[in-house]
Amino acid sequence: MAEAMLSLYPKAWRERYGEEVADLIASRPARVRTVLDLIKGAADAWVHHRHVPGAGGLTVPLAAVLVCAGVGLGLLWNPGVRDVASLQGVWAEAASMGPIAGKMRGMAQTWFAMASVIAVLSVAPLLHICFVAMRHSVHGPLTRMTARRVIMTAALLAVPVGLVGQIFVSMAFQDAGYPVGPLGEAMVGGFLVPIIMAMVLALPMTAAGAPSLGSSVRGTGQLLASAVICNALGWGVVAVLLVMGLEKASWSFVALVALSALVSVWMGALVARSAIRRGTTVIGLLSPA
Repeated sequence: MAEAMLSLYPKAWRERYGEEVADLIASRPARVRTVLDLIKGAADAWVHHRHVPGAGGLTVPLAAVLVCAGVGLGLLWNPGVRDVASLQGVWAEAASMGPIAGKMRGMAQTWFAMASVIAVLSVAPLLHICFVAMRHSVHGPLTRMTARRVIMTAALLAVPVGLVGQIFVSMAFQDAGYPVGPLGEAMVGGFLVPIIMAMVLALPMTAAGAPSLGSSVRGTGQLLASAVICNALGWGVVAVLLVMGLEKASWSFVALVALSALVSVWMGALVARSAIRRGTTVIGLLSPA
Protein backbone atom coordinates (compact mmCIF):
# COMPACT_ATOMS: atom_id res chain seq x y z
CA MET A 1 0.00 0.00 0.00
CA ALA A 2 2.86 2.36 0.78
CA GLU A 3 4.36 1.66 -2.63
CA ALA A 4 1.01 2.34 -4.32
CA MET A 5 0.86 5.79 -2.72
CA LEU A 6 3.71 6.94 -4.97
CA SER A 7 1.28 6.98 -7.90
CA LEU A 8 -0.51 9.88 -6.19
CA TYR A 9 2.48 12.19 -6.71
CA PRO A 10 2.85 14.48 -9.76
CA LYS A 11 4.64 12.98 -12.76
CA ALA A 12 7.60 15.38 -12.48
CA TRP A 13 8.06 14.45 -8.81
CA ARG A 14 7.96 10.72 -9.61
CA GLU A 15 10.53 11.13 -12.36
CA ARG A 16 12.83 13.11 -10.07
CA TYR A 17 12.44 11.33 -6.74
CA GLY A 18 10.23 8.25 -7.37
CA GLU A 19 12.93 5.60 -7.72
CA GLU A 20 14.83 6.85 -4.68
CA VAL A 21 11.73 6.85 -2.47
CA ALA A 22 10.63 3.45 -3.83
CA ASP A 23 13.98 1.93 -2.87
CA LEU A 24 13.68 3.50 0.57
CA ILE A 25 10.21 2.01 1.08
CA ALA A 26 11.39 -1.41 -0.06
CA SER A 27 14.34 -1.37 2.34
CA ARG A 28 12.37 -1.07 5.57
CA PRO A 29 9.01 -2.15 7.05
CA ALA A 30 6.13 0.17 6.13
CA ARG A 31 3.55 1.06 8.77
CA VAL A 32 0.25 2.91 8.76
CA ARG A 33 2.08 6.12 9.59
CA THR A 34 4.26 5.62 6.51
CA VAL A 35 1.18 5.47 4.28
CA LEU A 36 -0.33 8.55 5.91
CA ASP A 37 2.93 10.48 5.53
CA LEU A 38 3.10 9.56 1.84
CA ILE A 39 -0.48 10.77 1.30
CA LYS A 40 0.31 14.02 3.08
CA GLY A 41 3.48 14.37 1.00
CA ALA A 42 1.50 13.81 -2.23
CA ALA A 43 -0.86 16.65 -1.33
CA ASP A 44 2.10 18.91 -0.56
CA ALA A 45 3.80 17.93 -3.83
CA TRP A 46 0.73 18.98 -5.82
CA VAL A 47 0.46 22.28 -3.95
CA HIS A 48 4.13 23.06 -4.65
CA HIS A 49 4.14 21.38 -8.06
CA ARG A 50 6.06 24.16 -9.83
CA HIS A 51 8.94 23.91 -7.37
CA VAL A 52 9.82 20.39 -8.55
CA PRO A 53 12.75 20.41 -11.05
CA GLY A 54 11.46 19.81 -14.58
CA ALA A 55 7.80 20.38 -13.69
CA GLY A 56 5.57 21.86 -16.37
CA GLY A 57 2.04 23.22 -16.22
CA LEU A 58 -0.68 21.23 -14.50
CA THR A 59 -2.78 19.04 -16.77
CA VAL A 60 -6.05 17.20 -16.16
CA PRO A 61 -5.19 13.70 -14.89
CA LEU A 62 -5.97 10.90 -17.33
CA ALA A 63 -7.97 9.07 -14.67
CA ALA A 64 -10.26 12.08 -14.23
CA VAL A 65 -10.83 12.29 -17.99
CA LEU A 66 -11.70 8.59 -18.20
CA VAL A 67 -14.03 8.77 -15.20
CA CYS A 68 -15.89 11.70 -16.76
CA ALA A 69 -16.10 9.89 -20.09
CA GLY A 70 -17.39 6.75 -18.38
CA VAL A 71 -20.03 8.70 -16.48
CA GLY A 72 -20.99 10.41 -19.74
CA LEU A 73 -21.45 7.02 -21.43
CA GLY A 74 -23.63 5.90 -18.52
CA LEU A 75 -25.85 8.95 -18.86
CA LEU A 76 -26.07 8.55 -22.62
CA TRP A 77 -27.10 4.93 -22.17
CA ASN A 78 -29.69 5.60 -19.49
CA PRO A 79 -31.79 7.64 -19.80
CA GLY A 80 -30.20 8.88 -23.06
CA VAL A 81 -30.85 6.19 -25.67
CA ARG A 82 -33.49 4.31 -23.72
CA ASP A 83 -36.17 5.66 -26.02
CA VAL A 84 -38.58 2.70 -26.09
CA ALA A 85 -40.56 3.93 -29.11
CA SER A 86 -37.42 4.52 -31.19
CA LEU A 87 -35.69 1.31 -30.12
CA GLN A 88 -38.71 -0.82 -30.99
CA GLY A 89 -39.65 1.16 -34.09
CA VAL A 90 -36.18 1.09 -35.63
CA TRP A 91 -35.86 -2.63 -35.05
CA ALA A 92 -39.33 -3.41 -36.42
CA GLU A 93 -38.56 -1.43 -39.59
CA ALA A 94 -35.14 -3.09 -39.99
CA ALA A 95 -36.57 -6.57 -39.33
CA SER A 96 -39.21 -6.03 -42.01
CA MET A 97 -36.41 -6.05 -44.60
CA GLY A 98 -35.65 -9.69 -43.96
CA PRO A 99 -33.28 -11.85 -41.87
CA ILE A 100 -30.37 -9.46 -42.53
CA ALA A 101 -31.37 -7.44 -39.45
CA GLY A 102 -30.97 -10.44 -37.18
CA LYS A 103 -27.59 -11.27 -38.66
CA MET A 104 -26.40 -7.69 -38.23
CA ARG A 105 -27.55 -7.70 -34.62
CA GLY A 106 -25.41 -10.79 -34.04
CA MET A 107 -22.47 -9.13 -35.80
CA ALA A 108 -22.66 -6.09 -33.52
CA GLN A 109 -22.81 -8.26 -30.42
CA THR A 110 -19.87 -10.33 -31.67
CA TRP A 111 -17.67 -7.29 -32.39
CA PHE A 112 -18.36 -5.82 -28.96
CA ALA A 113 -17.75 -9.18 -27.28
CA MET A 114 -14.44 -9.54 -29.16
CA ALA A 115 -13.44 -6.05 -28.06
CA SER A 116 -14.07 -6.87 -24.40
CA VAL A 117 -12.20 -10.19 -24.59
CA ILE A 118 -9.20 -8.60 -26.32
CA ALA A 119 -9.16 -5.80 -23.74
CA VAL A 120 -9.02 -8.28 -20.86
CA LEU A 121 -6.48 -10.58 -22.52
CA SER A 122 -4.27 -7.65 -23.55
CA VAL A 123 -2.68 -7.66 -20.09
CA ALA A 124 -1.95 -11.39 -20.03
CA PRO A 125 1.63 -11.05 -21.39
CA LEU A 126 2.30 -8.20 -18.97
CA LEU A 127 1.06 -10.23 -15.99
CA HIS A 128 3.21 -13.19 -17.04
CA ILE A 129 6.31 -11.01 -17.18
CA CYS A 130 5.48 -9.51 -13.78
CA PHE A 131 5.12 -12.97 -12.24
CA VAL A 132 8.53 -13.91 -13.65
CA ALA A 133 10.10 -10.67 -12.42
CA MET A 134 8.83 -11.27 -8.89
CA ARG A 135 10.47 -14.68 -8.73
CA HIS A 136 13.91 -13.86 -10.09
CA SER A 137 16.42 -11.84 -8.13
CA VAL A 138 18.26 -10.81 -11.31
CA HIS A 139 15.71 -8.04 -11.71
CA GLY A 140 16.33 -4.80 -9.85
CA PRO A 141 14.32 -3.76 -6.77
CA LEU A 142 12.32 -1.21 -8.77
CA THR A 143 11.23 -3.83 -11.29
CA ARG A 144 10.29 -6.33 -8.58
CA MET A 145 8.39 -3.71 -6.60
CA THR A 146 6.55 -2.53 -9.71
CA ALA A 147 5.71 -6.13 -10.65
CA ARG A 148 4.18 -6.66 -7.21
CA ARG A 149 2.10 -3.51 -7.63
CA VAL A 150 0.85 -4.72 -11.03
CA ILE A 151 -0.18 -8.10 -9.62
CA MET A 152 -1.88 -6.45 -6.65
CA THR A 153 -3.73 -4.05 -8.94
CA ALA A 154 -4.86 -6.94 -11.14
CA ALA A 155 -6.24 -8.76 -8.10
CA LEU A 156 -8.17 -5.65 -7.04
CA LEU A 157 -9.60 -5.10 -10.53
CA ALA A 158 -10.62 -8.71 -11.15
CA VAL A 159 -13.99 -8.30 -9.43
CA PRO A 160 -15.15 -5.01 -11.03
CA VAL A 161 -14.00 -6.10 -14.49
CA GLY A 162 -15.79 -9.42 -14.06
CA LEU A 163 -18.91 -7.62 -12.85
CA VAL A 164 -19.03 -5.33 -15.89
CA GLY A 165 -18.43 -8.33 -18.14
CA GLN A 166 -21.30 -10.20 -16.52
CA ILE A 167 -23.59 -7.20 -17.03
CA PHE A 168 -22.61 -7.15 -20.70
CA VAL A 169 -23.32 -10.86 -21.18
CA SER A 170 -26.65 -10.78 -19.34
CA MET A 171 -27.95 -7.71 -21.17
CA ALA A 172 -26.64 -8.52 -24.63
CA PHE A 173 -27.09 -12.30 -24.82
CA GLN A 174 -29.48 -13.44 -22.10
CA ASP A 175 -32.51 -11.22 -22.76
CA ALA A 176 -32.32 -9.40 -19.42
CA GLY A 177 -35.04 -7.00 -20.57
CA TYR A 178 -33.28 -3.77 -19.72
CA PRO A 179 -31.88 -2.65 -23.11
CA VAL A 180 -35.29 -2.61 -24.81
CA GLY A 181 -35.52 -4.98 -27.73
CA PRO A 182 -32.91 -6.45 -30.07
CA LEU A 183 -31.51 -3.04 -31.06
CA GLY A 184 -30.80 -2.20 -27.42
CA GLU A 185 -29.11 -5.57 -26.96
CA ALA A 186 -27.03 -4.98 -30.08
CA MET A 187 -25.56 -1.69 -28.85
CA VAL A 188 -25.19 -2.32 -25.11
CA GLY A 189 -21.62 -3.57 -25.53
CA GLY A 190 -20.53 -0.25 -26.97
CA PHE A 191 -21.28 1.42 -23.65
CA LEU A 192 -19.47 -1.16 -21.51
CA VAL A 193 -16.35 -2.03 -23.54
CA PRO A 194 -14.64 1.37 -22.99
CA ILE A 195 -15.26 1.06 -19.25
CA ILE A 196 -13.57 -2.35 -19.23
CA MET A 197 -10.66 -0.90 -21.21
CA ALA A 198 -10.31 2.02 -18.79
CA MET A 199 -10.07 -0.34 -15.82
CA VAL A 200 -7.56 -2.56 -17.63
CA LEU A 201 -5.42 0.51 -18.37
CA ALA A 202 -4.48 0.69 -14.68
CA LEU A 203 -2.16 -2.30 -15.15
CA PRO A 204 0.11 -1.00 -17.94
CA MET A 205 0.16 2.46 -16.36
CA THR A 206 1.31 0.90 -13.10
CA ALA A 207 3.90 -1.23 -14.91
CA ALA A 208 5.27 1.91 -16.58
CA GLY A 209 6.94 2.71 -13.25
CA ALA A 210 9.76 0.34 -14.25
CA PRO A 211 11.63 1.06 -17.51
CA SER A 212 12.38 -2.64 -17.96
CA LEU A 213 8.64 -3.29 -18.40
CA GLY A 214 8.25 -0.62 -21.08
CA SER A 215 8.02 -3.02 -24.03
CA SER A 216 5.25 -4.98 -22.30
CA VAL A 217 3.38 -1.76 -21.58
CA ARG A 218 3.55 -0.75 -25.23
CA GLY A 219 2.51 -4.26 -26.30
CA THR A 220 -0.55 -4.01 -24.07
CA GLY A 221 -1.42 -0.69 -25.67
CA GLN A 222 -1.16 -2.20 -29.15
CA LEU A 223 -3.57 -5.00 -28.18
CA LEU A 224 -5.94 -2.42 -26.70
CA ALA A 225 -5.84 -0.65 -30.07
CA SER A 226 -7.22 -3.86 -31.61
CA ALA A 227 -10.06 -3.73 -29.09
CA VAL A 228 -10.75 -0.14 -30.18
CA ILE A 229 -11.09 -1.29 -33.80
CA CYS A 230 -13.54 -4.05 -32.81
CA ASN A 231 -15.54 -1.55 -30.76
CA ALA A 232 -15.71 0.84 -33.73
CA LEU A 233 -16.83 -1.97 -36.05
CA GLY A 234 -19.60 -2.87 -33.62
CA TRP A 235 -20.84 0.72 -33.65
CA GLY A 236 -20.63 0.67 -37.44
CA VAL A 237 -23.06 -2.25 -37.60
CA VAL A 238 -25.38 -0.47 -35.15
CA ALA A 239 -25.28 2.57 -37.43
CA VAL A 240 -26.39 0.46 -40.39
CA LEU A 241 -29.31 -0.92 -38.37
CA LEU A 242 -30.23 2.62 -37.39
CA VAL A 243 -30.23 3.74 -41.03
CA MET A 244 -32.43 0.78 -41.98
CA GLY A 245 -35.12 1.94 -39.55
CA LEU A 246 -34.41 5.66 -39.60
CA GLU A 247 -38.00 6.59 -40.37
CA LYS A 248 -39.12 5.24 -37.01
CA ALA A 249 -36.48 7.04 -34.92
CA SER A 250 -36.75 10.45 -33.30
CA TRP A 251 -34.06 12.99 -34.14
CA SER A 252 -32.97 13.12 -30.49
CA PHE A 253 -32.53 9.33 -30.43
CA VAL A 254 -30.36 9.39 -33.55
CA ALA A 255 -28.27 12.26 -32.15
CA LEU A 256 -27.74 10.48 -28.83
CA VAL A 257 -26.74 7.20 -30.47
CA ALA A 258 -24.26 9.04 -32.70
CA LEU A 259 -22.83 10.89 -29.70
CA SER A 260 -22.61 7.63 -27.74
CA ALA A 261 -20.63 6.02 -30.56
CA LEU A 262 -18.23 8.97 -30.74
CA VAL A 263 -17.63 9.02 -26.98
CA SER A 264 -17.25 5.24 -26.84
CA VAL A 265 -14.68 5.07 -29.65
CA TRP A 266 -12.84 8.17 -28.43
CA MET A 267 -12.61 6.84 -24.88
CA GLY A 268 -11.24 3.50 -26.09
CA ALA A 269 -8.77 5.24 -28.39
CA LEU A 270 -7.57 7.42 -25.50
CA VAL A 271 -6.93 4.32 -23.41
CA ALA A 272 -4.92 2.58 -26.13
CA ARG A 273 -3.00 5.72 -27.05
CA SER A 274 -2.09 6.40 -23.42
CA ALA A 275 -0.68 2.90 -22.94
CA ILE A 276 1.31 3.00 -26.20
CA ARG A 277 2.75 6.44 -25.49
CA ARG A 278 3.60 5.58 -21.90
CA GLY A 279 5.34 2.39 -22.98
CA THR A 280 7.29 4.20 -25.70
CA THR A 281 8.37 6.87 -23.23
CA VAL A 282 9.53 4.30 -20.70
CA ILE A 283 11.47 2.40 -23.35
CA GLY A 284 13.21 5.66 -24.23
CA LEU A 285 14.54 5.86 -20.70
CA LEU A 286 16.53 2.67 -21.34
CA SER A 287 18.18 4.05 -24.46
CA PRO A 288 21.78 5.23 -24.05
CA ALA A 289 22.22 8.98 -23.91
